[in-house]
Amino acid sequence: MSTEKAPSSEWYKHAFRFDYLRVYPHRNDEEARLQIDFLMRTVDCPAPQDVFDLGCGDGRHAVELAKRGYRVTGLDLSEELLARARSRNEELDLGIHFVRGDMREIPYEKAFDLLVNFFTSFGYFDRDEENARVLTAVSRALRPGGQFLMDYLNREYVIHTLVPHDRKMLGQTKVEQTRWITGDPDNPGDHVRINKRVTLEDEQGTRTYDESVRMYTLDELHAMLTEAGLSVSQTFGDFDGRSIAEDTPRVILIGKK
Repeated sequence: MSTEKAPSSEWYKHAFRFDYLRVYPHRNDEEARLQIDFLMRTVDCPAPQDVFDLGCGDGRHAVELAKRGYRVTGLDLSEELLARARSRNEELDLGIHFVRGDMREIPYEKAFDLLVNFFTSFGYFDRDEENARVLTAVSRALRPGGQFLMDYLNREYVIHTLVPHDRKMLGQTKVEQTRWITGDPDNPGDHVRINKRVTLEDEQGTRTYDESVRMYTLDELHAMLTEAGLSVSQTFGDFDGRSIAEDTPRVILIGKK
């Protein structure tokens, strides 16, 4: 049992800043290009169509989609990441519409042919009812027959590969990360979360960010999606097309309204 203090229930309001991009440098434009390649192979949604990028961050997937001829809207809560996304959009003149907002309250109804949700941008909220609201909002934003891709963590993989603590240098920044699980994964229905505390130290000083994500089982995800009026047609364990297994890092769900 970890002695770490539990992250704030509103950790997501503070974690996604420019430092977030430093901690995850491999989440870059090249990775986004490969993931959109995968999307094109698995989802029948030829451009030009209306695509919504939920939890768009600095816009790497939105930019790649717009380059391929899609009409793209992105939503995120982070002002810092959205500022970078808008700057990239203006520089490339891609016509992407970026909106600041809460994923539980997507301000669109029957507006999109495809919705994408990359890099575990789900499960942020303490209460399951609040996470379910995100899926209801997704369903509402899609047109009838609209499709979705949800890229989520693989709970079993996270549990079996957990590194409780590490330190590394990213350029001139020292990064220290502590990870711990709350809840009992062996107790069906228990509220299980993966938590992380990230401390960065460099010439700007020392700052700490928390992350905390609800780890749903595949069966729990299916039930929540069904309740929201969304059906799953394909599942993958990574963007290389493997089936979900204990040794695959992702749970990628593809389906439609």
